Amino acid sequence: MPHHNLTAFVHAVGTRLPGRWQAEAHPTSLAEDPASDRIWNSGPLAYTAHRSSPTHRSVLTSASGIQLYVTEHPSRKSQFVVAPMLPAGTKHDHTAGVAAPKAVTVPADPVRAAALVRRRQLFDYRVASMMAQSRAGAGPHLPVDITLGTDGRPRVTTVYARALYELLGREGFLLDPASGKCYLPETVEDPIPRTRQAAQRLADIGFSPTFPEGDNNAASASGTQGFSPSAPAGPPPLAPARTHRAPR
Repeated sequence: MPHHNLTAFVHAVGTRLPGRWQAEAHPTSLAEDPASDRIWNSGPLAYTAHRSSPTHRSVLTSASGIQLYVTEHPSRKSQFVVAPMLPAGTKHDHTAGVAAPKAVTVPADPVRAAALVRRRQLFDYRVASMMAQSRAGAGPHLPVDITLGTDGRPRVTTVYARALYELLGREGFLLDPASGKCYLPETVEDPIPRTRQAAQRLADIGFSPTFPEGDNNAASASGTQGFSPSAPAGPPPLAPARTHRAPR
């Protein structure tokens, strides 16, 4: 299927899913896709590597930090596979013992595809994601880790749904499918002031952002000495609820 059709399909599905979802603007080749390492349950995608024809994927990202990996079905024309990815800030180690949500095969019709994703995937995916994020986020101070990438631009790592909503839903950050870290798009020429602003917002509601060492501006912006705002007295408003409820 042509790339523009994949893009249009993913956008159309995203608009029909509950919540706020953002689709990648351009598909990526599966041939050397680092994001494939973050697929939680690949389903039939394990066979994609053996295809002779080039295959592409796109990713849907929700404001709560979960992502759907969408690509053509390896053996069925006019169908797609929608596979769950690890939630933001987590690694495969955090999913040990958690039942992986299913990858689903959907038709090329966005209306029917979105209905199948809602019915057969999203609930189990959200519950499993909360369990994995709970394991990754153990600790008293609700940390949000800010580092600099090799390009000198900030990367933000967090597993908390409220923090992710602030970054992805309000501050204009994107979620990198390959790393599970949040970043500002290239259209933001100087991302550091925007990142400091977002970090201050997170500190104000009870999270504990930590900045790269040597970032005196970040420390000054947070009103603290050193590079991390002081630990909160308690959990933030609307902090994500911990759950031990097993997926169905």
